[in-house]
Amino acid sequence: MSISNALSTAVSALAANSTRVATSAQNIANVNTDGYLAKDSASPGIVSGQAFGAGALQIEAIEPSNVNMAKKFMDMIVAKAAYEANAKVLRAGEKMLKDAIDIKA
Repeated sequence: MSISNALSTAVSALAANSTRVATSAQNIANVNTDGYLAKDSASPGIVSGQAFGAGALQIEAIEPSNVNMAKKFMDMIVAKAAYEANAKVLRAGEKMLKDAIDIKA
């Protein structure tokens, strides 16, 4: 694997983890919104399965959101750690490229 491939992968991972944090934050912000369906952190934009099952239709009933706060905070912690790891990859790649230029010059 070349340095440019590693850096490209790290940049893609930074963007993905940034999206994961934003999705988790949106889910947490809407935890008290009736009827809100949590979005999946792994695939933003895709609504995860209903936490309350199929159930029955009730007229004028208010359905609570299906946000699992503990899971969303864990998702944010994991995404933060992955983001930091990929930032370190970028810094290491930058240093390697700088060292290679210094040797060549």
